[in-house]
Amino acid sequence: MKGPQYLFEGLLLAGTPSDTFGDFYRDHVRYSPDGRLPADQLKAAYEAWADERDLATSSPRTIRTFMEANGHRHSKSSTIFYRDAMLGDFVGQPVPARSLPVANGRKVRDAVSVTLDDLDQIITELQGMRSRMARIKASLTLKGGRS
Repeated sequence: MKGPQYLFEGLLLAGTPSDTFGDFYRDHVRYSPDGRLPADQLKAAYEAWADERDLATSSPRTIRTFMEANGHRHSKSSTIFYRDAMLGDFVGQPVPARSLPVANGRKVRDAVSVTLDDLDQIITELQGMRSRMARIKASLTLKGGRS
């Protein structure tokens, strides 16, 4: 795959920062075992989302590459669709824990559900631990210096 690659909650997001589909995907597409998301339905929802925000849309090839890189195989029967995907309004919701298959069918990882509030709490706790460790280090240095 050409172009830069990014990680989002364990998912490989491929493309460029100017590609708007990654933002749409994060907020409106979820893994759904055995789900079948018609490509025309995905395209219509994505274009409506981009129009509301006055954004340019990514090319169909970019969308297909992105979806396949994130575990949604492109298939065709009477219509073109993406496997294991569903469309919805997930703005602000964490990506649910799930396993994504790789090309050979092995499960490679579980994504962990984390919200921004969770991250803020974790950062606050880590800053508190850092402060406590600095105080311990300072007290050990003082005691060690007196010996």
